[in-house]
Amino acid sequence: MLPSTRDLLAFAGRFLLVFFLLLPLWFVVTPAYNRLLASSANIVLPLAENPRIHTLAGWKHNIVIVRSDTPVAAGMKIQGFTGYLTHFNLILMSALVLASRRIEWRRRCTILAIALGLLFLVHVLYLVIGVKFFQQPELEALQDSAGRLVVWGTNFYLSMASQLLPVVIWMALYRIELPIFGQQPEAKAEPVADDAQEKPERKRKRK
Repeated sequence: MLPSTRDLLAFAGRFLLVFFLLLPLWFVVTPAYNRLLASSANIVLPLAENPRIHTLAGWKHNIVIVRSDTPVAAGMKIQGFTGYLTHFNLILMSALVLASRRIEWRRRCTILAIALGLLFLVHVLYLVIGVKFFQQPELEALQDSAGRLVVWGTNFYLSMASQLLPVVIWMALYRIELPIFGQQPEAKAEPVADDAQEKPERKRKRK
């Protein structure tokens, strides 16, 4: 059963309300989450490169890439990721789950924990891929304009896909059929007593 227009508008209103309530909190926790992502990605990076050259570090609202083969000098341009662009889908995911209705809070918190855990793994993988393929200008593929276009085009589409990922996870965890938009479940037909048969029997007894 598809949700009605009224249910969709009500869900959109709840989603926007939760989204804007969580937005200030997200900016507060971003530096801490950046450090968590950087330290987690540093565990995986040795598996992706040998010898290990790159190290990630969370710095305020950014995740910077530090190279062990290049000494840091004054005025040196440091590559990295903008934190709030990397994991903006966290707030989208939280708003989608919390805006859903007719789901008990215990189950809702479980779904939110699973969804945020999946997004965390995706963020770590995104950083590892970014270090290997998007943040190394010495690669031959980046020496010409066509190579740069392919690499940055891929990065753009990965970024767009990461913002749509919360919707996919949300629909998968709720299995679509749950009343996430607030529509009432269909009432089951209950057997109705046959009064028509009882009334003649009563009349016979009176006679």
